Amino acid sequence: MYQILLNVISSLVFILTIPLAYGQSLDTATTTKNVDTASNTTTPEATIGKSENLTLTDVRLRAESFQITGTVTNNSTSEQASISIYAVFFDKDDSFIGLSQGRPLVESLPPGDNSPFSVDLFSGFHYSVPEQVNSIDHYTIYARGYEPLFNIYE
Repeated sequence: MYQILLNVISSLVFILTIPLAYGQSLDTATTTKNVDTASNTTTPEATIGKSENLTLTDVRLRAESFQITGTVTNNSTSEQASISIYAVFFDKDDSFIGLSQGRPLVESLPPGDNSPFSVDLFSGFHYSVPEQVNSIDHYTIYARGYEPLFNIYE
């Protein structure tokens, strides 16, 4: 139990310090606003945080399935493995609601390659009731990958 709690706290600290680590303020990040033309409602605004070696595009919160989807691209000159996508959620008063983690469809991306990803809002250590999801006003999403320690295919 102690190890699980330690992992959760470590992940939360890591996520919340990503903008500071890259010297980025939220006003310089990319933002997207989705409008559902059928119901004329606005979904939460997404801020795409700066992610070292990886780029996130086509980010969309799909409220009906409680998922965030998009595409992650490796924009570095080396392979990126163990890629995780993190979304940090806030309400209209900028109060922290929670966070979720997801993964791309593939485990490892060669330079220049991309993969679709999804983040399930009910996975892991995040939400227990749909009301919390409905209170999301905006969120920031990041990607993190690592260069493999060794390549078994060489």
